Amino acid sequence: MNILIVDDLRDNREILERLVVQYTRKYNTRCNVYSAADGLKAVDICKVNNIDLIFMDITMPIMDGLEATKIIHKLYPSIMIIVISSENDEDVKNNILNFGAEDYIRKPLSSSIIIQRLHNYDILISSRNTAKSQPQAVNNFTSNIYTYQMKFFIATDDELAQVWETLLLRLDFQNYIEQLSDFVSLIFGLGTFQIEKSYKCNLYIEEDENFFYFSMDNMKKLSAKTVNAMIKKHCKGVTYKQKEDFISFALAKTTQENHSTPSVEIKQIEVLQESLQTYNIMSEDTLNEFEFILAEVNTEIMLMGSSDLEIEDIDTINEYVKKLVTMLSHSSEANVISESLSEFTNLLDEYSEAFLEMSKDLAQMMQSFINDIITWKEMIFYTGAPSVDFLDSSISSNVGMIKALFITHENPSENLDDIFDF
Repeated sequence: MNILIVDDLRDNREILERLVVQYTRKYNTRCNVYSAADGLKAVDICKVNNIDLIFMDITMPIMDGLEATKIIHKLYPSIMIIVISSENDEDVKNNILNFGAEDYIRKPLSSSIIIQRLHNYDILISSRNTAKSQPQAVNNFTSNIYTYQMKFFIATDDELAQVWETLLLRLDFQNYIEQLSDFVSLIFGLGTFQIEKSYKCNLYIEEDENFFYFSMDNMKKLSAKTVNAMIKKHCKGVTYKQKEDFISFALAKTTQENHSTPSVEIKQIEVLQESLQTYNIMSEDTLNEFEFILAEVNTEIMLMGSSDLEIEDIDTINEYVKKLVTMLSHSSEANVISESLSEFTNLLDEYSEAFLEMSKDLAQMMQSFINDIITWKEMIFYTGAPSVDFLDSSISSNVGMIKALFITHENPSENLDDIFDF
């Protein structure tokens, strides 16, 4: 896969490049990475290289990401363009998606999400590149389908989770299939059944003008009675045909214009929204600084598992978190989170050398720690949260687990498994 990273900041480009390297190692694949500091250079690179995927920033000199996306999509519609930006403007987001971008990822980045998304993008790009080579339909309903076909191989829980994420988050099925989440739950149930029976299977996706067809093979242990029970549990009324060990589902297409949400579901959504609210516990200037520092901390933590850190990097993380503590300490409502972060900085003050030594082992735990704080910030100030303290226990627990690892490192005779046996 040929990947182009477009961002005017060198550090941002290097972070994404390191994440691509992590992805290639995790999935044992190969990627060629190109980079550009502005949209005009990105267009030029696309003219002379067979680019498959672009990570596009929005705000850049010479030519911004909006204009570059518009030009590249017009000239090379097969290139998948993914926007990565700190912009939180719905109009900007909608414009760039209308110009041809296929996904929009907000900064600060999560390394695990980017790596997982890269895998999904690779699957989609591969399916598009091989679409015209499909010789015939596989579903049990019709052979009169469009010329392309998508295929997922399912043998493990991780691969099944990738199907779940791809269907619900990456593709636009939600605009064409009613009760998509219910149907995906059905597919997830069938896949789980297969995995528990130690069977591997393939999921095929095809379509014609009026239907999407989802087919699964190798269903040796799946009786009609079991299928009916799963349908009744997850997705009532779905149409299916089963022939020996092969099952196909036909889902009628709908559109956003004629798609209506049942009044009961609307009522449930309204009740949920009423139970959530935003909280004004910081001034606008303080919040802007808080978000900037939080993004910087996240960037440092993302590098923990992919590069050789120096003690200065640990000190930088420590200083950033101390600044977060200072800003949170002014609000009594955020007292528990402030104290948890303060406890973390005390650990770094005392165990900075040990933290450096164990940084790669701590990377995943630290990412979970910072993701909780980012989620807390987003919900408290923007999307709404059930209460200010809804993530207090999770954040405190993360700090406690990190502290336990420091203590274990100081007393190596302890069994590491015992620390997590609670």
